[in-house]
Amino acid sequence: MQTIEVSRNLAIWAVVGVCALSAAIGSGITLLAETGPRGPQGERGARGPSGAEGPEGSIDVPDFGFIESEIEDLRGELETASELQAKVEAIDSDLTETEETVSEICFELDSFC
Repeated sequence: MQTIEVSRNLAIWAVVGVCALSAAIGSGITLLAETGPRGPQGERGARGPSGAEGPEGSIDVPDFGFIESEIEDLRGELETASELQAKVEAIDSDLTETEETVSEICFELDSFC
């Protein structure tokens, strides 16, 4: 009887190699089984009868009254803000005219105002 001596590292690598090779072969076979060629497609069958029509339905719509009233309130506030903006612009224009008039008077009087 003959004995074969193999180092410990070589034996470990041999076992790991055999395991990796068997895993690769198994994965390859599985992949081939999953992605095989398509078979021929059969002819389409006759169309079946239509089913019964369902009952008349209704949709529950939430009450948008609150939102609509909020929009109206905001619209009113916007109109009020627009009116106030117009008043502010008118007052600013009047103030500018008043400043010009005062400046002219001070210039005429040669006075520091």
